[in-house]
Amino acid sequence: MVAGTKGEIPTDQLWERVDQLRWYHAIELEPGRLTPGWFDLREYVHHYGLPERMDGMRALDIGTWDGWWAFEMERRGAEVVALDLDDERDLDWPPRRRPKEFSSEPRGAGFRLAHEALDSKVERVNLSIYDATPEELGTFDFVFCGSVLIHLRDQFLALERIAGLCTGTFVSAEEYDRASSLLPFPVSRYRVDRDSDIVFWQPSKKTWKRMLWSAGFDRVEEYGTFTLRPRDRSFKVRHVVLHAHKL
Repeated sequence: MVAGTKGEIPTDQLWERVDQLRWYHAIELEPGRLTPGWFDLREYVHHYGLPERMDGMRALDIGTWDGWWAFEMERRGAEVVALDLDDERDLDWPPRRRPKEFSSEPRGAGFRLAHEALDSKVERVNLSIYDATPEELGTFDFVFCGSVLIHLRDQFLALERIAGLCTGTFVSAEEYDRASSLLPFPVSRYRVDRDSDIVFWQPSKKTWKRMLWSAGFDRVEEYGTFTLRPRDRSFKVRHVVLHAHKL
């Protein structure tokens, strides 16, 4: 995403506020100047297959965090709703790995600052995907969810909710288990106790595809695979990108 600051925050005040927050996404709030996020998605965006122009589309970004994808879809012309939870205590935690203390900083703090700096019109909604319904949010021509479902306790319920919200295309990009993807039938690997970020189930490619179809999408296509790395290149995660359609 190439963006310039369109808001009215003086530059010195903007970056002083940026430095006070934790950032997941590296967002370009001024030309050539990024927030200190863990992931810079600009080099990976072509792997996802978003439409070049999204004018006239109503789009949903699930698990927006700092909002990189929401702002990118807005830049492409969409009217965007961004969904996430503000309180870390509301995330899915296995009982043995639930922290004793949580950060007092709302998870949406970076989003709100970027939203102000970019003079964005994206609507952020503090809501779990488990509770997201057409009655609550309406429906969407385009739904995006990247690196989120892998962290959920109930991936299928989330996909069922997504299918209920989506009237057009859903783009999913998630980690998959390469070893079990060699099997001729769909399986998921139990990963709650691995020593890294929280993952309950790590599906194979076949499992992700089958879950999307079972959740209500009529056509599911594999767009491609790629390896996602943080800015410090300290690890890598293999992702599969699926495009699912309502007909």
